[in-house]
Amino acid sequence: MKHFLIATHGELAKAFIETLNLIAGHSSKVSYFCMTKLKSGDLAKEELREILLSKGEGEHFVVLTDVFGGSVTNICTELLIELKDFDIISGLNLPMILTMILASEQQTIEAVIEEGVQAAKDGIIHVNKLLESQKGSMEDDLIITD
Repeated sequence: MKHFLIATHGELAKAFIETLNLIAGHSSKVSYFCMTKLKSGDLAKEELREILLSKGEGEHFVVLTDVFGGSVTNICTELLIELKDFDIISGLNLPMILTMILASEQQTIEAVIEEGVQAAKDGIIHVNKLLESQKGSMEDDLIITD
């Protein structure tokens, strides 16, 4: 069974969970960690370690972090080297999270991660450019009446 840990700077992880609950309903397979100014690196590492060690039998964590090279991802990477039994995906966004959380339980972890990363990439769209590229076809569809 897959379990997702959303780990971010500030309260972003909590906001992602609230948004997920709004869109997809509550999921017991999602946890979160918020790195705040009140947490030292050591305290954060211990909190994350406890979360990662709390998994049930047959459960695999996929940790979704906000910024590659940021303190949260770095601490998770240190724990990955130590514990060796979870995946870290950095650069999370809402399309990624929704795709991964709503994936079928029958899908492999690798397939869920691949789909989630692709959804994250596909979810990045410069709308101005999209409209610009469609402008000609949109103008053709317009009917002007007097």
